Amino acid sequence: MNNKFMKINSCLAVLALLLGLTACSEDPAADRIFINGDILTIDANNTVAQALATEGERIVAVGSRQEIEALAGPDTEIVDLQGKALLPGFIAAHEHPAISAVFRNFVDLSGFSHDSAASAWQALREAVATAPAGQWVYAMGLDPVLLQDLQMPDRNQLDALAPHNPVFILAQSMHSAWVNSAALAAMGIDENTPDPGEGSYYGRDADGRLNGALVEKQALEPFLEPHKNPLKVVPAYEQTLDDLRRAGYTSVASLGFNMPAWLARWASLDGLQPRMRQFYFYRGDNLKKLQGAPENDSDFFRVLGAKFWYDGSPYSGTMLVDEPYRDGALARQLGIAHGSHGEPVIAPQQLQQQLKTLHDRGWQTATHIQGDRAARDFLALLQQVHKALPETEQRAFTTRRHRLEHGLLLDKRLLPDMAKLGITPSFHINHLYYYGDALREQLLGRERTDKILPLRSAFELGMHPTLHADSPMFPAEPFSLMQTAITRLSRNGTPIGRDEAISPIQALRAMTINGAWQLGMEERLGSLEAGKLTDLVIVSRNPLATPAQQWRSIRVERSILAGD
Repeated sequence: MNNKFMKINSCLAVLALLLGLTACSEDPAADRIFINGDILTIDANNTVAQALATEGERIVAVGSRQEIEALAGPDTEIVDLQGKALLPGFIAAHEHPAISAVFRNFVDLSGFSHDSAASAWQALREAVATAPAGQWVYAMGLDPVLLQDLQMPDRNQLDALAPHNPVFILAQSMHSAWVNSAALAAMGIDENTPDPGEGSYYGRDADGRLNGALVEKQALEPFLEPHKNPLKVVPAYEQTLDDLRRAGYTSVASLGFNMPAWLARWASLDGLQPRMRQFYFYRGDNLKKLQGAPENDSDFFRVLGAKFWYDGSPYSGTMLVDEPYRDGALARQLGIAHGSHGEPVIAPQQLQQQLKTLHDRGWQTATHIQGDRAARDFLALLQQVHKALPETEQRAFTTRRHRLEHGLLLDKRLLPDMAKLGITPSFHINHLYYYGDALREQLLGRERTDKILPLRSAFELGMHPTLHADSPMFPAEPFSLMQTAITRLSRNGTPIGRDEAISPIQALRAMTINGAWQLGMEERLGSLEAGKLTDLVIVSRNPLATPAQQWRSIRVERSILAGD
């Protein structure tokens, strides 16, 4: 270490102790200073500061306005926040930007774009009418929960709607779809075709005839293969990343279907898009991509590990649960069989072996877990992986930060044992907002629904929980996620599991420093502290001074990534 570097560090340390700043006279003047607003640092003490100074892509000081303005030089830009708030850039812990890019070219039938089933079906009819004969028509977003007057289609109805075109309609949950006869024929699927297995199957009517329903990944994938050419979706991918950044996300974890690493790496640098962290779906060609050790060379792009599915969706009947789904009109609409408990989409022994393989190589894992039985199985599998390690490696197991994704029916009684293994959950919190009433009154019942998404319990155990939108399933709107986590109110205003509500500052931590921790970036991102990277968002008002019921109205006005 050279003398100049040691001298600067000594100066930094002294001033940090005396003034609470990390800056000194030998540093160059700050290139930008933020004043006249609340600086929510989300540091260990949740400090609210008066001003912040940056130099290039680094924060150089946080403190009082008087202290920070002393760092200004003749060329320093003074940013007047005008009473707005400055926060760390939000971290999207679990999204699907590549899938969102593909779906930009699909016909949108979702309840986010239509207020009635008639409107959605009209959009599909118009798309079919303008498509040349024989051309595929792809649509997404069909959902009888968000569009309550919707009747799910069958093969015959889609044949009548599109007699000359193959049609594929993906559910909002992305775990099931509906197709017509032309689509089935194009894929070579008929009544004699066996189900693809791993919890995936082709729907059939009472006579055993294919009814056009496709359930879970293995059944869906062949129909989506034409959209996997990454070069065809680059413009849409860049638009998706632009949208995420405008929403305030400066870092994004992409789980499952991803752009190729070389292309995602390029996109992450082109125009300073959000920092990208990928988890590959661990099957097929992706098995070869995680042979070596993890990379750590870039702040903008890294592959962190593997994504697994153990069970499916609450809305396709494939969530693995102890008690069966409730029978009723909505369950029948969704194609959930009477008495269904769901089932694993991968054999437990196979998942255990793959988790062990990735852990041994040094990779992080993220496993899709929705049901209570799935969560219990997952814990037991990781306990076996841990137990099989040498004692010295057992002690280091927690440092890998293996993740549990979604956690709808995660039993909070499992959390202490999960915490001992360092398992960290990311919660799909807006299940509660958009689907809470349907879960409570129709699919699960009130008792089970009041236990969903045990976020507060995870905070109390120090598990660094995060929130995510799982876009494109739900809009990637950070203040919507946080409002739901604080209020625990459904879209209809029904309180659900209020004992698991978290505080406003915990909600902010779930979208910032906890996300950085889950991605191994907490020393560089997630809070506004001297030495960390300049990933910031300016929002229209201080959320800590805003009633929780109004957080969805808070606007992200500017997103700053690496100082730009």
